[in-house]
Amino acid sequence: MKLTKKYTPTQNTLLLALLLIGFSLVITGCASPKNVKTAKKSGQPDWILNTPVQPGFLYGVGSAEIFGGNESGAAARAKDIARVELIKQISVNVSGEVDQEIKESMKDGVSSLTENLRQAVKSKVPEFTLTHVTQEDSHKSGKHVSTLVQLDVVKELQGLKRQINDLDMQIDGYAEKFKIEDPHGMSALRLVAPALVLVDQRADLQARHNALTPASKTSPLLTDEIKEFVAQVYERIGQMSISVVSEDKTNSNFQTALIANLTNKGMRIITDGKSDVQIVYKLSTNNVDRGSTIYSHTSGDITIKDETGRVVKAFQAKTKGTSTDMREAESRSIKKLSAKLSQELMSALF
Repeated sequence: MKLTKKYTPTQNTLLLALLLIGFSLVITGCASPKNVKTAKKSGQPDWILNTPVQPGFLYGVGSAEIFGGNESGAAARAKDIARVELIKQISVNVSGEVDQEIKESMKDGVSSLTENLRQAVKSKVPEFTLTHVTQEDSHKSGKHVSTLVQLDVVKELQGLKRQINDLDMQIDGYAEKFKIEDPHGMSALRLVAPALVLVDQRADLQARHNALTPASKTSPLLTDEIKEFVAQVYERIGQMSISVVSEDKTNSNFQTALIANLTNKGMRIITDGKSDVQIVYKLSTNNVDRGSTIYSHTSGDITIKDETGRVVKAFQAKTKGTSTDMREAESRSIKKLSAKLSQELMSALF
């Protein structure tokens, strides 16, 4: 005879509860992974200690202290820090890669003069920012606020590609102008020098794009056409002829020393014929003897003109050299002045 086990009402209730719990565990196990917003450990979100990993997204975490009860200010700082952390993830060696790519494109155009130009160009490149970043969560613990931000990698890549294509069109436009311009003179160089900033920006954006894509799908930071254009521009700048003229026609020794220092900076100084650039100066030197040390102060007005005689930049210069010897103090002051002149000449191209 088959026996059927009977359960009391209390046992029936307990059995039903166990079945419901088991069903709930099965459903939970089949569900998607926990949302990064709600996953918590020890009373705080897991993302504070363990940055989330999810295909197609990158995450950044930032934390800031609350000062004077200003929680919103701390939250804003935490968000900024989180965005910086995101940028760091795709910025490894970007600056070095860009510099190497540009210098390789310059071919034989590298000199002290073009090194100054590189610094001028880099200072004008817009700071890189991420576009498709959203705040995913925020958590306050004691006197600190922590924030989690998320980057949509696919959308960011699409945005970077659009920016790169736009820069390519602008650079192509400058390259076409460069082909039809008179190869001599400063005015033609001033026309295309802004393109060098676009080239640096383009290389920087491509480096970021490469950092977000698989190694098998990366692209050169610059196209061959852009590299050729860069080489031509830097070569032309390196060939600029410069004349140096004293406005008051005094102190020939000072002028000789200034020309020598500018030549060492990579500038091609000429004394006869029409130059691409004319530097006109009116300077004075004041030596102050302070016991065993002599301070040589050089100051005056400097004007930079293009091949047509048009003033493109005017500025005041003040430099100081020190030494126990008067001539050495003056020489050091003039060296500093020539360095400043070189920088100002490069910035005059923009």
